[in-house]
Amino acid sequence: MKIFRIFLHFIQLGLVYVIYLMDDLYKNHLGFMRNVSYYSHKVEASTFGSKLFLLPLLLVVFAIILVVRKRTVESLILILLGLLFLIWQMIFSLATTPIYYLVSGILCLGFLLQMVIVLLKRG
Repeated sequence: MKIFRIFLHFIQLGLVYVIYLMDDLYKNHLGFMRNVSYYSHKVEASTFGSKLFLLPLLLVVFAIILVVRKRTVESLILILLGLLFLIWQMIFSLATTPIYYLVSGILCLGFLLQMVIVLLKRG
């Protein structure tokens, strides 16, 4: 089980590279830029896009509950990832960051991976 947790941490580190890769793809490939721009505006116009700020808030509340139940370093990392996701949602917007929804999805995936690590840890 410990090897699985280490593997999940490596996947989380890989997500940081994926954010860099998405930014590079957006800046250097016109087809990718058009697709991201098109779908980002569609998501922003949908009801899901307008309520997306509630997701990190809900995840931070869930992380706080887990920190109270399991006081480990992993749960503190979970709360930090949740706060990072919440800060990303509150500070940035689609107008300032064209890959806003891609980064939001990657941060959410990183949070969910950390939540799996916390829930799998005994104690």
